[in-house]
Amino acid sequence: MGPDEIPAVERRRRGLPRRRTDRIEDVVAVLLCGLGVVAMVLAGLVGTAAHGAVSARAYQEAADRSRVVVAVVEPVDLAGSTEGVGPGTRRATATWTAPDGTARAGEVTIPMSAKAGSAVPVWVDRAGMPAPAPTSPRAGLLVGVVAAGWVAVAGVLLLLAAWRLVQRWTARRNDAEWTRRWAEVEPEWSGRTAGPADRTG
Repeated sequence: MGPDEIPAVERRRRGLPRRRTDRIEDVVAVLLCGLGVVAMVLAGLVGTAAHGAVSARAYQEAADRSRVVVAVVEPVDLAGSTEGVGPGTRRATATWTAPDGTARAGEVTIPMSAKAGSAVPVWVDRAGMPAPAPTSPRAGLLVGVVAAGWVAVAGVLLLLAAWRLVQRWTARRNDAEWTRRWAEVEPEWSGRTAGPADRTG
């Protein structure tokens, strides 16, 4: 292995002369490490912001919605209304008492197993109309972690890609320099520049 083929770290350990490309790699490595710290901080900020936004929405929805018990009058044909219907649920006509004490009637989403006369808990808004369940507070934590994770992973991948590009560039420069130096010394080293008398002794 020639001096130009020794990695920069090994060259420093052995105290060998350092190439210009070695110094460039050192500078880029420091810069990328700094950018890595910035990326982690940014990931934390994004995750915190996402968590705060979802948590605020969950708090607002919890304040605006109440859970009441409805009395199922009769199930509604699925072909008639599919609003709010998910796996294992269906629409039904029901009656209930709104948070303000007024009697209400209308369509709600109930479990598939609920039959006429069943008492089923549902969520209603401040006006007493059926509404989706409020966002879970745990959703804020999940969204924050996922957002921070995506930013962190994207930052790491970009920094690794930049480092690989720098390494490829320095490797090409080192190869070109080695080829140039070898072309200068190879003829003399191999004896191709010696005269006939010198080669025959």
